[in-house]
Amino acid sequence: MKDVLANMTTREVVQENLYSELSLLYQCLEKELAQLNPGCNTCGTCCNFSTFGHVLYTSSIEVDYITQNVEVPDFNVSDNVCPFLKDNECSIRDLRTLGCRIFYCNPHYKEILYDLYEKYHRMIKELSKKYNYQWKYLPFLSQLAELKPKPSLR
Repeated sequence: MKDVLANMTTREVVQENLYSELSLLYQCLEKELAQLNPGCNTCGTCCNFSTFGHVLYTSSIEVDYITQNVEVPDFNVSDNVCPFLKDNECSIRDLRTLGCRIFYCNPHYKEILYDLYEKYHRMIKELSKKYNYQWKYLPFLSQLAELKPKPSLR
């Protein structure tokens, strides 16, 4: 492990530490959600944002975390569907954003989950301050589209 860290740039080390803390944060959230048991029927409906008239907002940290770990498939922002939805399942479940982890179709948990979202949102924002990481909180699909490689003009 020492050799790996020795070959990393300062930026890479900071990013690695940031992502490790983000992952731990997600694990804590999952434990809290397990206690609440809001119930997910894994239908994939929540990933079709238009169904709920919803725009998924997320932090740049979370988008960067995803794009550092997986390739973003081609998608059209105007479709308003998560490009990681495959066969009605999340293809990046362990990497998904806070908003994806908190949102459930079950309306009985709306108020409780809002408070939980705010709690973890603040914690992620604190990580950006701690690691001096630029904070952006914008629509998920727009941020992903910005990071997609642009086709070359010939």
